[in-house]
Amino acid sequence: MMDDELLPSTAGATVADAAYHILSGSFRSLSLALLAFSPANKSLEHIKTIPAFGPHQYLALNAAKDVVYTTSWATPPILSSWALQRSNGSRVEDVKHMNTVQITATSSYIDIPPPYNFVYSAGGPTGEVHALASDGSFGEKVQQFLFVPEDELEKADKSRIALRYGLHGVEFSSTGYGFIPVLGTSTIEMYRRDPTTGRLEHIFSSPSPRGPSSHDGPRHVKVHPNGKILYCVTEHTNYLDTYEIKDGTLHHISSHSLLPSNLTNKPSHSSSSVDPHLVSDFRGGTLMLTPSSPAFPAPIALFTTTRGATPAQKGWTSVFRLDRDGHVIPTSPPSDAPDQTPLQDVADDLVAVRFETPTSSGKANAVNIRSKDDDSSSFWILLTDDDRLADKSGAVRVLEWNGWGPDQDLRIVAEWPSGSEVEGPEKGELEFTGASHAIWLD
Repeated sequence: MMDDELLPSTAGATVADAAYHILSGSFRSLSLALLAFSPANKSLEHIKTIPAFGPHQYLALNAAKDVVYTTSWATPPILSSWALQRSNGSRVEDVKHMNTVQITATSSYIDIPPPYNFVYSAGGPTGEVHALASDGSFGEKVQQFLFVPEDELEKADKSRIALRYGLHGVEFSSTGYGFIPVLGTSTIEMYRRDPTTGRLEHIFSSPSPRGPSSHDGPRHVKVHPNGKILYCVTEHTNYLDTYEIKDGTLHHISSHSLLPSNLTNKPSHSSSSVDPHLVSDFRGGTLMLTPSSPAFPAPIALFTTTRGATPAQKGWTSVFRLDRDGHVIPTSPPSDAPDQTPLQDVADDLVAVRFETPTSSGKANAVNIRSKDDDSSSFWILLTDDDRLADKSGAVRVLEWNGWGPDQDLRIVAEWPSGSEVEGPEKGELEFTGASHAIWLD
């Protein structure tokens, strides 16, 4: 299945009149930024800056869309919950701190899987499970799971540096499995989750498809809604790996470059004594599936990002086409070949749409996606930028993508800041620079 069968004949974008609200974290500021995007005007408005508790906020929104959970690089390590205050049940007017809990080690990602009664975080040597209180804030800690022997935990690095070689993310499938990528071991750890207690049980360790000495650095994973396909971005070698989830294990299906074919896809130094995080020209970042909707219950694409290791290299966003079962397929079928063309026989540059970011993106290039409307195969994409060049223009960008039609290119339609100076303390606001991760709130 590779052509217009993926898209209803009635599919088409409509422009929403109402604004969509956005919350962004920062790598270099102790604050969050509340923004609003106008699809009609294609503009980003800064609503307010909210004092927070440390740099590097990765954000997750609950199912009710009234509470946001954030990580932090604060010392000691913490997680925080934030209530969204809406007017008329719609417009987000303010973000209020609910509570903060201390955790053992700095966390990178955070997730709230169905049935939405537990929050999961992971980073460095540990991961933690917290129950949710009745108001949606953090409740009691119900589990701490370790990636180091218990007798080594006290001396283990628990700072953000440990994210380079320890646990880096946490995601869940609709079938009750949890997945944690581990940069240093080049493995994806698989868990079984008890939906009643929230606890995780380790069941499988999936090695890199390129071998134990690959230094891949699995960084971020997502699971298809069908619960059968897992996608992983590697930070050091810049691959998108796809796996079949079957019988409590992972089976590698395919690998695709996050970069155009004219750019290197591997670290420039293969020695095991050299940290590959420091020698690669590019660093694989995040990935996200296009959201499901009544018109499109299965994601039609997977977005990935990679950052430049230094300001000299610009980052990249790639869009991979998916069939209904979640497998990567060519962006368009070859005119002289049947739909069954083996994917390994198709050049990588024909498997993805590429977009070069305006800067290296620094430590960011995190992506978040929303449909233009329920009947649309077109999307608005949030992309964050931590490069110093973005401090005055483009820390948060909105991109437009019109799906798998004749116009498949991504384009920037709005950015904040837009060239003027970011509001600073002299204007009664906290400074906000170095966007880390931004999410749609509506």
